[in-house]
Amino acid sequence: MRLPERWTLLRPGPVTQDPVTGNRIPGTPTEIPWFGLLQQRIITDPTVDEFEDGHVGQRLTLLLEPGLPGGTTRRDVWRFDGPASVSDLVAVNDTVTVQGTPRTRRPAIGSRRPAYIAAIVRHSSDMREPS
Repeated sequence: MRLPERWTLLRPGPVTQDPVTGNRIPGTPTEIPWFGLLQQRIITDPTVDEFEDGHVGQRLTLLLEPGLPGGTTRRDVWRFDGPASVSDLVAVNDTVTVQGTPRTRRPAIGSRRPAYIAAIVRHSSDMREPS
């Protein structure tokens, strides 16, 4: 099974220290391209929050192809890379953040090979890509 959407896992880069101030500076994120499918959990999802006019936060389910090097973990950030025609839940280049522990799902009957990885993610329309 090939999932239709392109996603990029944004892993935090190495942290450096500013020599003048001593502050920690986050490094450039490592990008790992992958395939997935974003789904709305329930059509009338009670976890949709409008916290300001035009800004919405919602919980969704991100299904990912199995076999991701290093897997995906709690609090990972994923960026949607398109194509725009397949998703009306998030815009291209929007990010979602994993909430909780992603779970490997297997077929109910037959093979014990993982079918996909399911992760509950949070999308907020005012979130920015980590820098």
